[in-house]
Amino acid sequence: MFWQIILVIVGFILLIKGADLLVKAATSIAKKFGLSEMLIGLTIVAIGTSLPEIFITITSAADGHSELIIGNAIGSCICNFLLVIGITSLVSPVKFNKRILKRHLPIGIAVMILLLFLGNTSKLGEAYTITRGQGVILILATIAYIIYTIYEEKKLKDKNLDNQILEEVASKEKKSIYTIVIYMVLGILGLKFGSDLVVDNSISIAEILGLSEKFIGMTIVAGGTSLPEIITGIIAARKRESDLLLGNITGSNILNLCLLIGLGAVINPLVFSTDFNSSILILIIITLALQLIANTNKNNQLERRNGFLLIIAYFAYIMFLA
Repeated sequence: MFWQIILVIVGFILLIKGADLLVKAATSIAKKFGLSEMLIGLTIVAIGTSLPEIFITITSAADGHSELIIGNAIGSCICNFLLVIGITSLVSPVKFNKRILKRHLPIGIAVMILLLFLGNTSKLGEAYTITRGQGVILILATIAYIIYTIYEEKKLKDKNLDNQILEEVASKEKKSIYTIVIYMVLGILGLKFGSDLVVDNSISIAEILGLSEKFIGMTIVAGGTSLPEIITGIIAARKRESDLLLGNITGSNILNLCLLIGLGAVINPLVFSTDFNSSILILIIITLALQLIANTNKNNQLERRNGFLLIIAYFAYIMFLA
């Protein structure tokens, strides 16, 4: 177990450096091309920080570990909303953009309801199953969401919303496109290999302690694969880049539920345990609670006191699973 602990520490180091490079690259792209940080967070950064989950999904689907895939996807979303936003709120108040509150969080809720429907409609034998056809539906939903996000950005720019600000920051960005690409590639690689080390060795430690696959998927693997979002979120919060942070988290959650489960089902139909229904319902409640807190707080901000409550809620959820 000693070497597993050492490798977990090495993984953390790679995650921290990788997240720092990815945030620098993302903000540079936003400045250089006059794009909003939210669009970059919802797409490029969300995909980059979801790479650990994607790789784990492919490996787990091939080996038939349905509970690990679905547990990881749902658990990562809960971890993102409670632990990631909670921790970053302690670093700096997190302001919710109206686009997130009015459009993207409701889209996330719609995706959760879709997953509930798909997971409880088809059976193979005695077990409810997400079939390959339903997996294709989830992947198409992912593509539709990305297209919508790009269209939304274009529509806002066509209305000249915030264009003057974007043009001003674009003129101040001096990094070359090649430097930005190198930062992004190195950042994603750091996140990928760092999370691999953390997750793989955490699973080994958990197995030594005799924990179940579902519990591992919804806690250790979910928490481990959410480390890129946690580290990226802390760095973004320190730089007062709430749009990048919330775009990353919201986009990552939608990718987790649509792309990960869809990809896993296409590779190998996934057995959907009815136990997952309660976790999805909890996720919907958490999303609605975040909307309510942000709408009732001054300037749509989550303060440090809210961060403490979110972190407490996350550990209460872990106790609920146990």
